[in-house]
Amino acid sequence: MLLTVLLLLLVAAGVLVFAVAAGSAQWAWLSVLLCAVAAVLLFWSRARDRKRGVSAPRHSAHAVADGAASDPVAESEALPDGIGTTAGDDAVVPPTEAVEPDPDTEPSEQRTDAADVLLVCESDAEVLVIDERPRYHLDTCSWVGERATMPLPVGEARELGFTPCAVCCPDTSVARLERSSA
Repeated sequence: MLLTVLLLLLVAAGVLVFAVAAGSAQWAWLSVLLCAVAAVLLFWSRARDRKRGVSAPRHSAHAVADGAASDPVAESEALPDGIGTTAGDDAVVPPTEAVEPDPDTEPSEQRTDAADVLLVCESDAEVLVIDERPRYHLDTCSWVGERATMPLPVGEARELGFTPCAVCCPDTSVARLERSSA
């Protein structure tokens, strides 16, 4: 659906350029009509997704427009039974009860505080990476399971473009380790 909307907007832009070059108001109105159709498709798609129970990713414009909390600390405080509670310095502690992640889907990326990113990038702590996968993990990560892993220093993993796993939250653990050793 998003591809269709993008295509409509590109056609509308082309029609608008033609309308300006030709000095034709009818073509300009056609461009406006194409934009309106694209907007209707976006709203219809969003309403359909809501009806199906599909939620938008937390980083999307929908999450902000819906008034969802974009602060990971505020989100964690809303969770029951101490799951995801905070542990000083606004670091989110991973859940104490292991939730079985789906092994076929990639875990989401952990949100990391800017101060923690600096500590992590300078750390020599080892994390695990999996070939052809974008995340790095702790050795205790339940998502890794029996997959073949390669140990790397976390700073090097970040330099190579790997990002932290949201299941095991390696940046939180590494930052906590670096703070305690400093």
